[in-house]
Amino acid sequence: MLKLGFAGIGMIAKKYIGLICQGQVPGVEVTALCSRSLENIQEAVRSCGLTNAAVFTDYSELLRSGAADAVVVCTPNGQHPPMTQAALEAGLHVLTEKPAGIWMDEVDRAVAALEQRPELVGGVMYNRRMSQAYRKVKSLIQEGFLGELVRATWLITTLYRPNAYYASGAWRGSWQGEGGGLLMTQVSHQLDLLQWLCGMPVSVLARCGTVNRPIEVENEAELLLTFANGAHGQFIASGHEQPGTDRLEICGTKGRIVVTDGREVEICRLAQEERAFTISCTQPFGEIPSTVERLSFDDGTNEIQQAAALANFAEAVAGRSPIMCSLQEGVRSLQMIQAAYLSHWNRSEMAIPADPKAFPAALEERGFGRSRSI
Repeated sequence: MLKLGFAGIGMIAKKYIGLICQGQVPGVEVTALCSRSLENIQEAVRSCGLTNAAVFTDYSELLRSGAADAVVVCTPNGQHPPMTQAALEAGLHVLTEKPAGIWMDEVDRAVAALEQRPELVGGVMYNRRMSQAYRKVKSLIQEGFLGELVRATWLITTLYRPNAYYASGAWRGSWQGEGGGLLMTQVSHQLDLLQWLCGMPVSVLARCGTVNRPIEVENEAELLLTFANGAHGQFIASGHEQPGTDRLEICGTKGRIVVTDGREVEICRLAQEERAFTISCTQPFGEIPSTVERLSFDDGTNEIQQAAALANFAEAVAGRSPIMCSLQEGVRSLQMIQAAYLSHWNRSEMAIPADPKAFPAALEERGFGRSRSI
């Protein structure tokens, strides 16, 4: 049984704790709770019956206590890397909420701490990787189904956030608290999936905007991506549209995969690879015959994937399974996000990864510094 501690007892931590207490995460027991808010801890204890859990208002005391074998970090974004690093240096496994952090030098130090302790597991909570639909897509791509990547397009506008969301925490919707907006928070899941499936893009041209919300950060973004082989990508996201659309298209020289709402997968297989067909075809408007297969999956909800991700973490700690998203892999989406912000601010295409000093310098120019306290 994995003894699990939680650092930060806000909305997301309470959701994870609830899943564990409902028996949806086998092999895991919540044994420690840490928050500066005793009220939040007491509410979690009452709602889940965690009367035997150790309670801390000081994170370093939790790490020294022996009350947990591993911690889940659910604090504001800027605190993820130092808290991850501290847990690893204390000899605890750690799963941090996404994103991996805000400041790349701090994230790099957390990664270095993990690499110095290969017996420990360190991961980022990109639970969408546990989706059966996206795992099917990943398998198809690894098997060579698509051939060479031609285009990847994601329209993701199902992440609606009203004013009440931003009012739920003083740090939400601010550069100081979150280090970004829609890209850094909600759609970092989809950006992680995009590079997991298609590989890292090498450059981005981005436009971000803030529409009808009392916030400092963006709630819409459009990214034009270029991949290493010259393929192009389009990533269009919004947190203010109703109703929303969630559609991913990945096109290759051998076929196309479409994922709708994270559940429905359409697999279009070409009878001949396009680059061979275009040479042999004698008809000016010739088209390649194709077959279509449609699959439907029933694990598209956040809760199912979050429970699966927590279970995967426990399995990884036990040595029975690789971690779904290692700390090292979790850095990739952050590199994409920061390059996108720099592109928007500079009104120019940016390489991915960008100069690691450029993003913090740009934030500091705008009057936003680091919040160091953990």
